Amino acid sequence: MRTSIASAGSMDPRSIEFPFRLHVPRTEGALADLIRALGFSCIRCGECCRAKSGDEHLVLVSPDEVREIAVAGGGSWESVAEPFPCFTPHGSAGSHTFEWCLRREGDRCRFLRERGGFPACSVYLSRPWICRTYPFVLEGEDLLVYPCPGLSRAEATMEAEAMAADLLARQCFEREEEERVRKVFEGSPLPQGRVVIDGDGMKVLHG
Repeated sequence: MRTSIASAGSMDPRSIEFPFRLHVPRTEGALADLIRALGFSCIRCGECCRAKSGDEHLVLVSPDEVREIAVAGGGSWESVAEPFPCFTPHGSAGSHTFEWCLRREGDRCRFLRERGGFPACSVYLSRPWICRTYPFVLEGEDLLVYPCPGLSRAEATMEAEAMAADLLARQCFEREEEERVRKVFEGSPLPQGRVVIDGDGMKVLHG
């Protein structure tokens, strides 16, 4: 659903069909203005770190993000990430997927903790781009907005500007990673078995 910028500030999140999209000039100032109009302010509720059903709120991560989180959390690659669960068959006995996602424990991200009775991320300073910019995604010429209790609230200028800067940085990061993945995918034949293709190369899964 595409919504006008003029109506964004008066929208009731309870009546919105998500995700909705807004066309916006791709500048940091314009994005910040739009985020302020939407009244977004993170309330640290942790809802985006939990899944109400199935694969909801899976967090896609690149190899660089996995390594950074592993260092911050003192864990291994396997303790941080698992293959993105959408595999495509290839050859006579193979299947492949692209990239990784953060591991979950039950219905929540494994890095979600409780501190003082409130949700908290144990790797907050190293959290992935998807987490930094939720509930927003830049897609083509549009800003996509996903459901979040932090919408339609009072908004601080610094938070809007920081979010806008992160959205633009995320877009650049993802374009670069997508190009690396494309080169890997087109540059070598797919091996048999279950394979994860990321910007580092192809990894055959064992076990």
